[in-house]
Amino acid sequence: MKTEINPQNTNRQEAFNLWMSSPMPMVTLVKTMDVTKLLRYSKKHGMGFNMLLCWCIGKAATTIEEFYVLPEHGKLYKYDCLAVNVIVNNKKGGINSCDIPYTDDLGHFNHNYMSLVQSVSQSGESSFHEDAMVIGTSAMIETELDCIVNQYAKEFNNPMVL
Repeated sequence: MKTEINPQNTNRQEAFNLWMSSPMPMVTLVKTMDVTKLLRYSKKHGMGFNMLLCWCIGKAATTIEEFYVLPEHGKLYKYDCLAVNVIVNNKKGGINSCDIPYTDDLGHFNHNYMSLVQSVSQSGESSFHEDAMVIGTSAMIETELDCIVNQYAKEFNNPMVL
């Protein structure tokens, strides 16, 4: 669920004012990290590496207040929950978007991840979690770029982590 908040009463007042006048409000941060331990955990526990990576992104985001706040249509909103977005290959050879509700419970997150990704893959229809602040993710295998990029997309104005 989201609630409208007054930007002037938050630590995001200046950022909100900049977002509202910026032609490209989305900023993508890219950081190369060593994920060897996560890969080992994935193999040892039989859990998907991408699912674990998404869970870690959600876990880290829960500790940062700003991940719950999003400007939309000239207003500022605060969400009470997070979701992590993944891109899913569908059975028709295309791709779809899939939002996975974040939970601290890794087993529950894994179950949601597997069932939602499978459903989207089979149906070929994207699945969006409208009541959550959604963190966009993507991955480029074997890429070691560290950069910050502005991306203009009027539909997606939420933080994305690559």
